[in-house]
Amino acid sequence: MKQVITLFSFFILIGCNSNEDKAINQKKLDAYFENSSNVNLDKATRLKFIDSIEQLIENSNYSDSLRIKNYFKIANRYFGVLEYEKYKEITNKVLEISKSNKDSLNIARAEYYLGDYYFSTSKNDSAYYYYLEAEKKYENLNDKPNLASTKLHKAYILSYEKDFIGSEIETIKVLNVAKEIKDQELIYECFANLGRSLSGLGNYEQALEYHQKSLSQIKEIENDNYKPLLQAQAINNIGFVYLSLGKFKEASEIFTEGLKINNLKEIQPVLYTSLLDNYAYSRFKINKNEGLKEFKEALELGDEIDDIYSKINIRIHLVEYYLSKNDTTVSLQYNEEANRLAKESNYNKEVLQTLDFFTTLKPKEGLKYAKEYIKISDSLQRQERLTRNKLARIEFETDEIIVEKEAISNRFRIILISSLLIISFGILFYIILYQRSKHRELLFSQEQQMANEEIYKLMLDKQDELEEAKKKEQLRISQDLHDNILNKLASIRFNLFALTQKPDETVIKRSIEYIDKIQSVESEIRTVAHELNFESFLNKGNYKSILEQLLQNQKETYQTICDYTISSDEAIESLSALVKMNIYRIIQETLNNINKHSKATLISITLTIDEGFLYLYIIDNGVGFKVSKLKSGIGLKNMESRAVSINGRLKISSEINKGTKVSLKVKL
Repeated sequence: MKQVITLFSFFILIGCNSNEDKAINQKKLDAYFENSSNVNLDKATRLKFIDSIEQLIENSNYSDSLRIKNYFKIANRYFGVLEYEKYKEITNKVLEISKSNKDSLNIARAEYYLGDYYFSTSKNDSAYYYYLEAEKKYENLNDKPNLASTKLHKAYILSYEKDFIGSEIETIKVLNVAKEIKDQELIYECFANLGRSLSGLGNYEQALEYHQKSLSQIKEIENDNYKPLLQAQAINNIGFVYLSLGKFKEASEIFTEGLKINNLKEIQPVLYTSLLDNYAYSRFKINKNEGLKEFKEALELGDEIDDIYSKINIRIHLVEYYLSKNDTTVSLQYNEEANRLAKESNYNKEVLQTLDFFTTLKPKEGLKYAKEYIKISDSLQRQERLTRNKLARIEFETDEIIVEKEAISNRFRIILISSLLIISFGILFYIILYQRSKHRELLFSQEQQMANEEIYKLMLDKQDELEEAKKKEQLRISQDLHDNILNKLASIRFNLFALTQKPDETVIKRSIEYIDKIQSVESEIRTVAHELNFESFLNKGNYKSILEQLLQNQKETYQTICDYTISSDEAIESLSALVKMNIYRIIQETLNNINKHSKATLISITLTIDEGFLYLYIIDNGVGFKVSKLKSGIGLKNMESRAVSINGRLKISSEINKGTKVSLKVKL
């Protein structure tokens, strides 16, 4: 009995020690969490506390739910000190645990966090994908607050990619939900984003109204810790709109209010730097002699916190400032620094600004910078269109996947009912039909090839017949001229010659009859001239016109733009019949392949003859393909065979989404 009491006491002691250890660990965690979020501490110190929290969690025996809760808090701390990679690493741990537990709510939250990571690192397509994934799950869970917040972040991406109308529409939907659930902070964010979207559309007056609404909305927010930061954001937005409107006095006044916010420099140095830079710029716009002190203070702070956008933007403003002072040396120095930073960070808009300044600062090299400006501007516009299309495609494909999952689930239930024998029979039947179909397709392709060959031969034979008929007609006209008209003219000349020898009345009367015969000869000559003109018209059916007719048929039959350049008539007509025929068939087969497979919108064809060689290039901007996986079909084999038969070399090059090029070189 004594041993039992001793053992029982031992277990109680262990339990007490265990509870005591847990209490100590929780106190440490609470202290570390509090210190890691203390904005008065420097970043290195805060990071040490966050790392200590992570180590404590890793070494603990917490349940999955408690571990996930603490991981999210750690992730938020890493995000607050701009340690995005650590933020992503912790979030992926949460996602892994949540997926293993099939915890939809925390999966959605982790995907939302990953969206924030990619958005903060300017990978907007990936951010949009994860926000969309989180949105679907929140929608299924009927979690309106998180659903609205996720939709708003999608709207941020649309605005960033310059789809301002799409961003405005999405934000209005979120605003309606935010008002329904009375989320005052979310209402503030909606007003702010509507202002940014309207600014992007150039509707500055209405944008100003929404930014003013966001500023007024701050007093409805209960959390006093966020109010200074939100106020500074709203003020900066309002001031930026004033700058866009050219109201520099109003901009200066509103930026001054923002700079008066307590501890803003310590709480959010990036926002403080932006306010200070914008304030300096507004003062400079009012008076060219003001703003330099603030510009330099902002530059020093931006470099200290290593905020790339601030470092670039402040330098661009200083370029403009020193240009107003005609100090091109200092302006050039700042512009070169801004250009380098913008290129390294892919801030294309700012790159364009620096290139614009280079045309002023280096007028002798202005053309070079102007060309680079145009090239980057065009590339940027194309990239923006591609990104917007990609975002739309991500949303469409996500919805399509959901539909496909439901369809697959239904089909799976049906397949379970079916027997293995029926499935095998179905597969066998499909293979037989498929092989027969391929065989028929092969036969049809061969027949079509032979028919096209015969048609072209007939065309060439017809051309030869026309040439023969032309020669016969020329001979006939020559004989008419020689045997008929020339004889008549000789007879008339002989009889009229008598008039010079004996100009009496009888000879004169007879000569008048021969003058009438001259009119008859004139009529015959006119008839011959008309026949020659008609023969010239018939001569237009040459090889070049045959090629042009083929390309014209391509234009009329398909929507693809088809541009072509063909060598001069003399050069092209000198080709042998064999070369003509094979060139024609290679062009026809290539066009056939483009129309079937490439999805091209533009075809370019060039046929030239130069220094004893014939060159043929056919280029399209279609989907392309991997040349290494090219199947040697009948059409391709025929093209290669034709090239060999005329002592030519055929080459096909292609890349995925970069089109295809067919080139042929023939030694004549």
